[in-house]
Amino acid sequence: MRDRQREAMAALLCMIVERKRTGEAVGADDGSRRVSSSGGNPDCKTVGNPDGSAMRSGKKMKKLFKKQTTVMMVIAIVLSFVLGICGVIGAFYAFPGLMPPSLREKGRTDTQVIHSMQRTKEVSLLRLGVTGIISRENKSHFFSMEIPGSERAQFIQYTFDAKLGFEGKDVVIKEAGDNTFDVAIPEFKFIGYDHPEYRIVVEQNGALSFGTQQIDTLDMVNNILTDKAKKEYVDSNRDILEEQAKSFYTSIVQSVSPDTKLNFTFQQAEGD
Repeated sequence: MRDRQREAMAALLCMIVERKRTGEAVGADDGSRRVSSSGGNPDCKTVGNPDGSAMRSGKKMKKLFKKQTTVMMVIAIVLSFVLGICGVIGAFYAFPGLMPPSLREKGRTDTQVIHSMQRTKEVSLLRLGVTGIISRENKSHFFSMEIPGSERAQFIQYTFDAKLGFEGKDVVIKEAGDNTFDVAIPEFKFIGYDHPEYRIVVEQNGALSFGTQQIDTLDMVNNILTDKAKKEYVDSNRDILEEQAKSFYTSIVQSVSPDTKLNFTFQQAEGD
């Protein structure tokens, strides 16, 4: 109450001073407590309660500033995450050895067709013309999440002539009497191959494959003729190999002694 009284007294004094200076009369019903702006006392200002609109404007500005700060923080976090991924991929690309084996994915398929077969009168009893396509695919992962567009794929077509037979020095021939001989043939084996040809028919690299481990073409070629593949060639052609072995030795013996009889036994690999 005292503050309001002081403000009212100050306003009244200002009005009296202004009236003396300008000669204007002060209306009896003038409750606005205003002072003429022409040549008035600079210390005499409008007296009243503070303007609430200024306070509301300040609050709005604070809310807007908080929203802008939150948006900027979210953008900064997203950019940091993206830059982190790009940095990790770049490091794996520059130094492939840094990539843990668990983050690499390899897939391989092997499709082949035997398109020709030729019998021979050699210790190499059978020649197979083999052709096929082998593929491999590598991908990169960020922890347990696969990175889209990081795949590398390669398809190689191959052809070669596989030779199957046995070691002639391991053959055992024993006389069984009465112009008869027992011939023991050792286990059949993959002897070798001729005329190999390899070529890349398809190669695919994703947009982000620069961080994926390179595909080793030589390793793919070396994996075409694994021990398992060689054994499958022998096992799938065992009947023909036995027939060829009998024909091979029978033709040699009967060319000298047509009445001689041969009994054959075939040794098989352990586990067959």
